[in-house]
Amino acid sequence: MWKTNREVLGERVQSLKIMASQVDTVPLANDAPQQDDETPTEEVPVPMVTSSQTKESAECEETAVEDSATSSQTEKEKESKDVAPELNETGDQSAVKSSAAEAESDPYHYLTREHFTSEIFKIEIKNLPRHFGFAQLKKMLVNLQLKPKKVKAVNRATYAFVTFSNEEDKEEALKVLDGHKWKGQILKAKLAKPIEDPYAKSVALKRSQDESEGDSKESKRRREEESLPVEERLNNSVTPLWKQPYEDQLEIKQNNTIEFLRHLTKMLQKNVGDITPWLAQQRKKHNGMACELEPIKPSPVLENYRNKCEFTVGKSVDGIDKTVGFRLGSYRGGQVSVVNPSACSHVCPATKAIVAAFQKYIQTESSLESYGQQMHTGHWRMLLVRTSMIGGRMAAAFMHPQNLSKEAIEEEKVKLRDFFREGDGKSCGLTSLYINLQPEERRGDNSYSHLDGDEYINEDLLNLKFRISPDAFFQVNTVAAEVLYTTVGDWAEATPSTTVLDICCGTGTIGITLAKRVMKVIGIEMNQQAVNDAIYNAKTNDLSNIEYTCGKAEDVLPDIMNDLKDCEDIVGIVDPPRPGMPPKVLQAVRRCANLRRLVYVSCNPQNAINNFIDLCRPVSNRNKGIPFRPVKAVAIDLFPHTKHCELIILFERADKVDSFYTVPDGAY
Repeated sequence: MWKTNREVLGERVQSLKIMASQVDTVPLANDAPQQDDETPTEEVPVPMVTSSQTKESAECEETAVEDSATSSQTEKEKESKDVAPELNETGDQSAVKSSAAEAESDPYHYLTREHFTSEIFKIEIKNLPRHFGFAQLKKMLVNLQLKPKKVKAVNRATYAFVTFSNEEDKEEALKVLDGHKWKGQILKAKLAKPIEDPYAKSVALKRSQDESEGDSKESKRRREEESLPVEERLNNSVTPLWKQPYEDQLEIKQNNTIEFLRHLTKMLQKNVGDITPWLAQQRKKHNGMACELEPIKPSPVLENYRNKCEFTVGKSVDGIDKTVGFRLGSYRGGQVSVVNPSACSHVCPATKAIVAAFQKYIQTESSLESYGQQMHTGHWRMLLVRTSMIGGRMAAAFMHPQNLSKEAIEEEKVKLRDFFREGDGKSCGLTSLYINLQPEERRGDNSYSHLDGDEYINEDLLNLKFRISPDAFFQVNTVAAEVLYTTVGDWAEATPSTTVLDICCGTGTIGITLAKRVMKVIGIEMNQQAVNDAIYNAKTNDLSNIEYTCGKAEDVLPDIMNDLKDCEDIVGIVDPPRPGMPPKVLQAVRRCANLRRLVYVSCNPQNAINNFIDLCRPVSNRNKGIPFRPVKAVAIDLFPHTKHCELIILFERADKVDSFYTVPDGAY
């Protein structure tokens, strides 16, 4: 049983606060190469990220700011349970406001809340082997009959952090791990500090800088930024290139791509020994890069292009509650203010109308408050809006149920439905309305409840029809996606004799756009709902040469390739989420001898760099199959006015493109 009662945890919390200032251990803030304190640990077990999950927020949002209801969420919020701090009999929230102010000044205030956080039960393991895998560490903990809740192993470090669900599990782990011998190392285990609340930490840092460095460049820059009109500040956050001519934006993105490919080349040189002669040749040809880079392909549309946006519900800069919009910055950056998107040029008018209508509803019709991330109070969390070029308009309101009764929740659903069906919200023309009652943000959970209209919206892309559900992946810039998928098809060199393996295919978009050009498309996806959507989309477009297999790619690829052993023209296509492909999938791809060409689409190449390296590694017991080589690359701009773009890299087998390569015995 998790210990969440404040009285029971009082002594433990006090000791943790003392420890935070006294214990000599490495704070998570210094754990390289982490983005921030925001995500100090990793879930156990780690779920497989599927391409059918909401990839826009995982891979295609312009900034962490824009995906405001998710990316700014702190670790303790992800762990917390749906228990709301009690209000007094009159519903007065003065105690909550006082606690919020206290939380802003105390970075460990969250430890005293009713919400469970495993940071209370955290240990540090020291003296780990210098070379070990995260999976190996998890397996060791489980084999020792321990019950970790979360684990964080730091790259190239000899320490790790583990949290537990209760005091008993934590104490057992300390007892078992301290002195345990693993891979020739005698481990040491000790209590670890909880992390500081990143919001409170950031606020305190800014305050300290202003007091001690009032005339510093950073303080001046921050004051200048804060003096700007709030709409301009928002645009600077979510579309940081919005003031620059589009030609200059493209140049910036092309130069960033060049720098990445040069970095990739250096990493290949460092990690792939037998690639050196070929790399030297390629560098001379391609200006220090391992492959040819084509000119960036621009987006055909520059304004109103987003077909999906996620908006936070919170307080405006002026303190107006239940404002719907984008955050001015991230939670960990010390920003919780929300600004209406009316001045954002990348958000379409239909979306802005839906935002305005929903804001009017929660401010004038609903008695429920906005959800507060610091104190976990309130209900309205965010609004998801999806639109299509053929008139589809979908909205999904995210609400934390807290302690509301079923009757109260149903009453709110009816009020929301009636507001958009026949009230003031009718004018925005919603065609689909949902509510999501997730207590906290849990990616991949399907907690949508359909309230009104159609269950899906539809979109046309490359003269094909696709249905889109609330959590389905669909590129956020439809017209630019046509450029992306056309390029993928061209680089695949698809012919009527080609078989396409659409690996981690999600709802089948890429494979369906290629189906009429090839002999057969085989889609592989581990999410059954995504497979169902893909099958529906294929049937809607009268495509009979597509089949889908539900399962992990590494498990199903061997049988699929055995069935295709007589097929000589096989092309693989992968378009994974932001973290890239799991290593086992890449190993399975390499073992497919007839798969000679691989088109890799990445929205975050830096995160996928290990994938690119693994594809090129020499044959070994772990990496069977002739390695690949990067042949050419191109950036596609799907996100005008931001710093992001998609990158396509074409890989071909080394024995075809690398004249220095000799196929070793036992390659497969």
